[in-house]
Amino acid sequence: MSKITFYLTMTAGALCFASCTKQTGGTAGGFPPMPMKAVYENSLEYAWSQKQVYDSRLLSDMETMGAWEHKGFGSLTLSDANAYEGKRALLLESPTKGPNPPGEGRPWGVASAVYKVDKEDWTDWNRISFRIYPDLPGFKVVSISLVFHNEGEDRVPDSYERNGLNYQVLDNHKWNKVYWEIAHLGREKVTGIEIRYRLQGNEPGASETARYYLDELYLEKVDADHFEGWDVAPGQVAYNHAGYAIDAPKMALISDTRIDSFYLKDAVTGRVVRKGGTEVQATPIGSFRIADFSDVNTVGTYVLEAGNLRTKPFAIDAFARVYRSSILKTINHFYTQRCGYAVKDIHDACHLDWLSTHGDQAVAIHGGWHDAGDLSQGLVNTAEATYALLMLREAVEDSDSLLASRLLEEAHWGLDWMLKTRFGDGFRNVWATKDMWTDGIFGTADDFHSQAQNSPHANLVSATAEAAAALAFRTEDTWLSDYALGCAVEDFTFGTRIAEREMHIELAGAALNAAVALYRSTGEAAYKQAAVSYADYILECQQQDALSADVALKGFFYRTPSRQTILHYSHRAHEHDAVVGLVALAKLFPTEAEKWTEAVRLYGDFYKEIATVNAPYYMLPAGIYDLGQAENETMTEQIKSGLPLSERYYLRRFPVWTTFRGNSGTTLTQAKGLSVIAHFLKDEELRRIVYRTLDWHLGLNPFAQSLMYGEGYCFAGQYSVTSGNLVGGLPVGVQTHFNRDAPYWPAENCYNWKEIWVHPSTRWLMLMSDFIE
Repeated sequence: MSKITFYLTMTAGALCFASCTKQTGGTAGGFPPMPMKAVYENSLEYAWSQKQVYDSRLLSDMETMGAWEHKGFGSLTLSDANAYEGKRALLLESPTKGPNPPGEGRPWGVASAVYKVDKEDWTDWNRISFRIYPDLPGFKVVSISLVFHNEGEDRVPDSYERNGLNYQVLDNHKWNKVYWEIAHLGREKVTGIEIRYRLQGNEPGASETARYYLDELYLEKVDADHFEGWDVAPGQVAYNHAGYAIDAPKMALISDTRIDSFYLKDAVTGRVVRKGGTEVQATPIGSFRIADFSDVNTVGTYVLEAGNLRTKPFAIDAFARVYRSSILKTINHFYTQRCGYAVKDIHDACHLDWLSTHGDQAVAIHGGWHDAGDLSQGLVNTAEATYALLMLREAVEDSDSLLASRLLEEAHWGLDWMLKTRFGDGFRNVWATKDMWTDGIFGTADDFHSQAQNSPHANLVSATAEAAAALAFRTEDTWLSDYALGCAVEDFTFGTRIAEREMHIELAGAALNAAVALYRSTGEAAYKQAAVSYADYILECQQQDALSADVALKGFFYRTPSRQTILHYSHRAHEHDAVVGLVALAKLFPTEAEKWTEAVRLYGDFYKEIATVNAPYYMLPAGIYDLGQAENETMTEQIKSGLPLSERYYLRRFPVWTTFRGNSGTTLTQAKGLSVIAHFLKDEELRRIVYRTLDWHLGLNPFAQSLMYGEGYCFAGQYSVTSGNLVGGLPVGVQTHFNRDAPYWPAENCYNWKEIWVHPSTRWLMLMSDFIE
């Protein structure tokens, strides 16, 4: 029996290290226990609870049914068993499952308590609050969703069923106070507020009935959070909450443009380290008051004061120390997303009855990581995450052996899932939707299985990770190393066989990286030859001279050599693959690297030029859009809301998109490609632009919020309502309102933009490996 055949007979998780079941104690330079807990007082939810309420209006005390109606499963009744105030509360009661198998792996339906409103004008009010007591015995995580209804000109929910939906994670068996700021929503003809439970199943041993007690629904008037535009949130300083690396740019943006000076102080002693004047910088997106302290490189913990504004403490230190916290929290994010594994206070060993089918065959697909805010599984995300963990492990192996060991352990968890979900003929579990908990028993109503696919992109990305794993485990586990390499060879063949018939730059980039990884693992000349061939294809896709007579920009890529469609992504992006592969090839074969080096130089110069349109944030723009490629009125309107370069071409700051919105997946991907180029070319200007992408995600953005849950301050709850808010999670990212081209980040929580997918976290680790190395 071959090793490959033998492995396919093994049980799930058979290769996982024993240390996967242990908790590493918190020591100096070590690890806190996982799952990690966020500091509530640093959260945005805490900040909401502390806001002054200038006026309020009681909509319902829940002593009578009044304007309340029930929709969907279950029932809505008055109850005197558990009231927060007064004698009664409303009780929303529902089964956790429907009677029939769920469709497409999604919930069975909803049970709703709807407060009916007769087209009232609520524009004077900007917040809703109410009390809620979940009673779901055995549930480790509970949540509720809210829906706002408005029939005015700005209809809510919007056509994409996103704007006006808000998901809230709750504490079980206690009264919670929920706050929802609605300043961003149309509310001139309000028709209702809906409090909704989604039937998402239950784990074995947990209650099959969900009960929610509701009390005291209020309208309120507060100082609402800043939610749209480039200006800094009033009363805030936008800065990197983790801190700044030595010799890196260090700046903060002051919301009050009248403040002309700042003080940088030692956070412990209060001593003034730097007194400076702020500067006003006029940019294409507005005028900003900037405090620049890039000349301060003394290791320490600091606060910045400007007028009556003051930051929370942040560090100045070596990059690896400033960002170690975010790395640990990202590892925690992956750990808490583990499927088929009991994670304390989040879930038990879950989805043991989940299969991927291929003809008459099936494999169990629990394991790996839940891939998004729901509980789905995806091969490309798993393979990329495994690869990122391995690359970061390689970067820190000599300087931080404890971190390197933990990274290898988590990579092993992902690799195990990749290998056990192959059918060995090119087909494998590529994507599986599962938006519910299951009972672990085959043949019951909560079963919904995925169908295996033969995806060239998935196989090529997997081959890259498998080949890298072969090197990483060569001394740790020679059997696993040999097996991973055998799979990589097979998956490269499966991927390229189909890719040759339907080639485009995404496949070429994946194939190039897989060929490079296999060359490193085997030294076989055939992989060099393949890599060079794919690199040549990528160069044919590049705009290497001026775009047109009136647009001098160049260096970006098209989807194919026909150069009809400019390469863009609106969600999970793979733009980095092409240039990462070209740089890798140039490093391996420097005497042949002239054309590859020139291509990545052009690409880097393109972004250096267009990033200036988003100064002083330097958020990486989405790129050039061709009006002639617009497929409908919505695309046309979005393209035209960008910066006109000519009658045909426009520069968009944010992608053109529909339902899937959020630009962390795109900007972090662009940053990864540019980071590799910056280090290869020793381009300090480009490196500084990439660095600003890290700043943006940790607080130096218009909303002065850290986008990583549990890292820094004013971090918002994320759409991860089945597993709860997970420390280290990064959302899909900041979006735009309707068809505009400015940042939009309202105080509500909905898929996909505030949903935690794995890919932004993967790109974060990819960037860490570049800067630490």
